Amino acid sequence: MNVRFSWRRIFIILRKECLDAFRDRRTLLMILLPPLIVGPLLLILIFNLVATQSERAQTLSLAVQGNANAPALIAFLERQQVTIKPLPDDYEAQIRRGHIDVALIIPKTFPADVAAGRAASVQLVYDRSRDRALVAIAQTEHLLAAYGQEWGKMRLLLRGIAPEVAAPLKIDAINLATPQQSGALLLSLIAFYALFATLTGGMAVALDASAGERERQSLQPLSITPALPFEIVTGKWAATAIVNVIALLLTLTGFYLTLRFTPLPAIGMPFLFGLPEVARFSVTLLPIALLLPALHFYVGIHSRSVREAQAGTSVLLLLFSLLPITQMLLQQREPDWIAAVPVAGHYSLLVHALRGEMLPDAGLAWAYAVPLALLFLVLIAAARRLNSEASL
Repeated sequence: MNVRFSWRRIFIILRKECLDAFRDRRTLLMILLPPLIVGPLLLILIFNLVATQSERAQTLSLAVQGNANAPALIAFLERQQVTIKPLPDDYEAQIRRGHIDVALIIPKTFPADVAAGRAASVQLVYDRSRDRALVAIAQTEHLLAAYGQEWGKMRLLLRGIAPEVAAPLKIDAINLATPQQSGALLLSLIAFYALFATLTGGMAVALDASAGERERQSLQPLSITPALPFEIVTGKWAATAIVNVIALLLTLTGFYLTLRFTPLPAIGMPFLFGLPEVARFSVTLLPIALLLPALHFYVGIHSRSVREAQAGTSVLLLLFSLLPITQMLLQQREPDWIAAVPVAGHYSLLVHALRGEMLPDAGLAWAYAVPLALLFLVLIAAARRLNSEASL
């Protein structure tokens, strides 16, 4: 047997695996079609949700009981374009069912408290566990606070006191975020979905080329050919990586076409995901798109059936998916060493790309060095496993 390393044999195995992968058109369609459709569909739903919430904030409808007890307050709310409607008797049940977002109850003691110069009280009734009601609740609380401030200023003026005495600090807020950076928070879901596409794009092909062939007992004939185990593993991995990169490019293409040509509802923020962002995403995700198929193949070569391999890769997907989710939920400055952590460091780079910032050289270097080093080690480990009798 020829024991010298040969790129030609790797190419032969690569061609064979590519033919096997692209011959099964139904499976290939199930692999490549979702990245082109599901991601853009999710983006459209998010935009419609934000647009609906914005519309609800602009057209606030408030159910009020006791309008006659506070005519000045009602007039103030109507000047703010709030639609006042009567509060039904079963308002608590309707609030729990979601028919009413927030209710305002003005007690009969309100006029007496105003006349006596005391602090008058009102009641807000709502169910904060309902997400769709949060905008209306926040807007109502903001309007009542604004009315309270205006009322307090008038009381001070009637007593000959300048309103500035009660508000000695004036705050001028300066927002340094660009419009694109303001919209990047919402589009961070694109970064997560694109990263998730690299985790799943070539998984089916990798498991079929490892656990599937082992289950069909087609690995043994391949192992008696002149090809070295490392050449076999490298060829199979390269075919899987090609499918994974294609799935990633289709995902980014779907997002680009959606934001470029689909008539999305206006939500007051410009979202830029053009060709420069697509290029930055592709450069950032390329090393992780090469590493993940090798990990899937390694799990598959250690499994005796495709079902067992799928159980192993599901754990792998869960662990890798938790990293960006944890980054989004922590809401704190990330340490510098996060750039060297696969997936977590790549997610940080994707957020930089969405904000329209140049990718940091150090972060980009770590994003390539660590995954490529791990890739080489995983291929060696898979080749050793393939060379052992346990894999046949």
